[in-house]
Amino acid sequence: MKTLLRSLPLIFIMLLATYWLPEVISRNPSDIITPKEESETIQSESYDYQTTDLEPEQIPIAGLGSYVGQKIENFTGKFGDPTRIDPTVYKEERWIFGEDETDYAQLIVKDGIIIDLFVLGSQLDVAPFKIGMSITEVFQLASFYPTYSVENQGEQDTLELTESDLNYRPLIAFDNGTFAVLMMDRSTNQMIAIRYLDSPSLIRLGVYDDGSKQHLNASFEVDEIRQDAINEANQKQMYEILNILRQRYELSALTPSDALSGVAETIFINQEEQIIADRQANKESNFSETESSDKASKNQNSSIETFILDDDFNSIDEQKNQTYQTLTSEQIKLTLQETELKLNEVRVLYSIQETDVAWLATNWFSLEIERNFLMDAGMTEIGVAYRANDMLLILH
Repeated sequence: MKTLLRSLPLIFIMLLATYWLPEVISRNPSDIITPKEESETIQSESYDYQTTDLEPEQIPIAGLGSYVGQKIENFTGKFGDPTRIDPTVYKEERWIFGEDETDYAQLIVKDGIIIDLFVLGSQLDVAPFKIGMSITEVFQLASFYPTYSVENQGEQDTLELTESDLNYRPLIAFDNGTFAVLMMDRSTNQMIAIRYLDSPSLIRLGVYDDGSKQHLNASFEVDEIRQDAINEANQKQMYEILNILRQRYELSALTPSDALSGVAETIFINQEEQIIADRQANKESNFSETESSDKASKNQNSSIETFILDDDFNSIDEQKNQTYQTLTSEQIKLTLQETELKLNEVRVLYSIQETDVAWLATNWFSLEIERNFLMDAGMTEIGVAYRANDMLLILH
């Protein structure tokens, strides 16, 4: 009996390890996030949203939002020249202003007119809102609606916002026909950025459900030279935005690493080479089977010869230009294992980038695992690689 009593604590610990430990392990996030493994946007708080059939309220335009639709000279006349001008996939220009957490902003300029204005700087005028404002304070200034009617090429498109949209990326309509997307931080429920857009830019951004996917970047052809310039610009923007947000939360900046970017590029290259090798093996296998069949036919009737030409077989260069396949965690791990990087010391985010960098980076803050990765105080370096609409980010 005494032996049994003495063994009870040990039995209890074994049962606890059997049933509880696997559950804890299963909740630990992977160090690699692909589109299939993105964290779900789970609502952290519930709010009483406007759900009537009334038209969404249009609030008076003010602050920097009033520059949307104006000439770029009106903006530079007050704020000076941009830090730089980046190319975009739509052959417009992205003007970058400011350098740090207080003054950073991006403007999309088309034919000399501002059509899109992204504000990240905490000291910039985004009246009646303010960067850092809580969502409760935002509710005191404007109502959120789940449905908006937006003019698009002479027609009215209906945008439908999900509950996650309403919580973390609500839409505001202004009385001049423009809109603003408020980007909320999942962890703090505070506004970290605001995006002002005209109607066509809002539709093209493609972040709300409008029943169409025709506006995505994938359908817009870009030559290789321009794509390289766009990728380089996107890389700079990713470094800037993530480091500004880390600065806001008093974390050390991530140092851009050519080595990490090279690893990310290698992951893309290895996948492409493996796809080409697999296709080549399949072609050779099919050819071997066809050749055997031909020999059998010739033996049966020596006067008949059959030649099969595969019109679908393209050169390796042509195969490289085909639509890229989505990366998997296993493909990423295989390349990482060939480097000196340890899997438990890196964080990898892979995205099929259907939107621009400003949206992608700030929207990650509405997702739990992604935000935790980016705000990991132990990470000191960052590398980014782009391939058409694919983006691979590595932190170390």
